[in-house]
Amino acid sequence: MQNFTVDRLSPEEISRLERVLKQKTQPSPLGGLFWIRIPEEVLAPVQKEHAQSCGPHYFAVEIGEDFISFEFLVRNFQRVRCSCMSPATPAQKVFLLELAKEIFRLAGVEMQK
Repeated sequence: MQNFTVDRLSPEEISRLERVLKQKTQPSPLGGLFWIRIPEEVLAPVQKEHAQSCGPHYFAVEIGEDFISFEFLVRNFQRVRCSCMSPATPAQKVFLLELAKEIFRLAGVEMQK
């Protein structure tokens, strides 16, 4: 699984989700893209080793006209290519899915349609 996507969302649901994302995440300069910083306790060993040189590490969240997509790829703000950029570990996936549930709960939007 590379992404967790919920689609067929109404404009009102998108608006509420976007409001929560603006409060709980770091908006990107690109519209519709947000960064979720990964806490140190969830980082993989190589990501912890690279915390100073590559950190912070984060997940990307994209929100569009009728969807929201959480990407299961650990990125960093310093380098495009590095061994610390990798698919999410099982613990990181759990962290992201739990945060996604919280974002939906705070927005008052059901994850399943």
